[in-house]
Amino acid sequence: MQEPPKNIEEFLKLQNLDHWPKEAHLWDSDKLLHAMKKIKEDSSFTSIYTHLWRNVLRIDDAAIAMESRLSKCSILLKNHASEIFEWNRIISRTISHGKLKQYKAFLKKYHKEKKIMGCDFPGFRTDELTQLPRHLNAERIYLFILKAHNFDGKVFKIWRTHFLSEASIALLHDCFWWWFLHKFKPDRESQDCLFDRISESYVTLFMSIPLSRKDTFFQVYPDCLAQAIYATFQEAFPESSNLFNDEFKEDLGNNIFLWLSGLPPQKGFWTHWKLKELSTTTIHGSRKMPSKTIKDMIARDQEHIAACKMIINMYSTPLCPLCYRCHIY
Repeated sequence: MQEPPKNIEEFLKLQNLDHWPKEAHLWDSDKLLHAMKKIKEDSSFTSIYTHLWRNVLRIDDAAIAMESRLSKCSILLKNHASEIFEWNRIISRTISHGKLKQYKAFLKKYHKEKKIMGCDFPGFRTDELTQLPRHLNAERIYLFILKAHNFDGKVFKIWRTHFLSEASIALLHDCFWWWFLHKFKPDRESQDCLFDRISESYVTLFMSIPLSRKDTFFQVYPDCLAQAIYATFQEAFPESSNLFNDEFKEDLGNNIFLWLSGLPPQKGFWTHWKLKELSTTTIHGSRKMPSKTIKDMIARDQEHIAACKMIINMYSTPLCPLCYRCHIY
């Protein structure tokens, strides 16, 4: 067996080389320049940004979808408004001015019954959360929602810590009041202030969740927050529970999901909520007193019948134009 070279001269002789290292022959200079130019272009900021813009989903896609939806709603609203104005012209031609006043007064009274009465937004304070109505406790509401999910002991303990954090409590307070103003007593200035703090609280909560739990937690959190807000309305305004119907839950959930995840939930997402008993039971488990006695209901029906008779006299129609419940002929 041949021995390995012991010095550079033996190595060169063994390899049939005159010198070392051997000269490397690169590509043709034009091809090399073209390749270098291509690499430089592909690694530029503009090239990378353009590729990401075209191929990576962006958060603002949800905003674009919302803008498109709002545009469609605006068209529907204009069409509906035009029909209302046409109806007003028909009324003006068919009934006297005095009867029109009576009709408007009746509609005004009927409209008020659809609003939450006896509660106003206390006002926004930068350094202090606005307390929930009737001294409701946000922590207790969250615990009620978590228990309704029947999480196992370990998961419940972990989720409890995050749900009862300062940022999460702030989200429940501010989201509740924002939705209260949005649905019942609009106040753009207060809503804007609340929304700014909602954004800050959400960022704080998001950053506080460990990376290993973040995805799982924020798949659950928007739905639980929507349930907590709904439960707060049921607890705070039991006499107005008829207002918190399926449409109310659908709108509330859509709003919260779009805020927190950028995507709307599936239609009817609220059907899995285990909160039906809230209409008759408090979050503490005690029975609620009926908001109206039978006597009150009879009195209200009589008042409604009297109002329907007045409308019948105005329009000289054989059947109540507002509802088919009375069947007055």
